[in-house]
Order: sequence, then structure tokens, then C-alpha cells
Amino acid sequence: MYSAEMETLDQLLAGTMSLAVIRKLYTDERSFRKGILGLLSGGDVRLLTDAGESVPDWNWRSLFADGAPDPSFHLEITKQGIARIG
Repeated sequence: MYSAEMETLDQLLAGTMSLAVIRKLYTDERSFRKGILGLLSGGDVRLLTDAGESVPDWNWRSLFADGAPDPSFHLEITKQGIARIG
């Protein structure tokens, strides 16, 4: 069985997904926040706005400060993330 982080990467192989969908892979808000911030910090995924613009890394923590950010944000797997799951 995959960890939630590896499952996230596996699901993202199919394409960009909203945080609302990805959230369902995690047992609670704390594990979701920790897992996604870890994937972002490690360079395995990119956080995108609903317009497809990349969210700068200095803004990640503030978006997750009060729980999950707006579900309109999306994740996209990077080449590094693809290699990790590969």
C-alpha cells in the first residue's frame, strides 16, 4: 500500500487535480497539510491557481495556515515527481 504522498503522485500522473480531490487521499487535515507541503518543498509537485499560474513557494505556508486552502487550487506533478513514482 502506498503512503498518501505516493498515492498523490500516482494520481497526478493522470493530470492536474484539485486540492479538494487530493484531500480525500489523506486521513485528516494535519496529514494533508504536512504531506502536501512536503511534496511541494521537495519539488515533486507544483501548486497552481485556478487560472493555471504557479503559486510561489513563499506563499505556500500562508495558504495552508488555517487548514486546506481554497479547493480551486490544483496540484501538478513535476518531472522529479514522475521519476520518484516511476
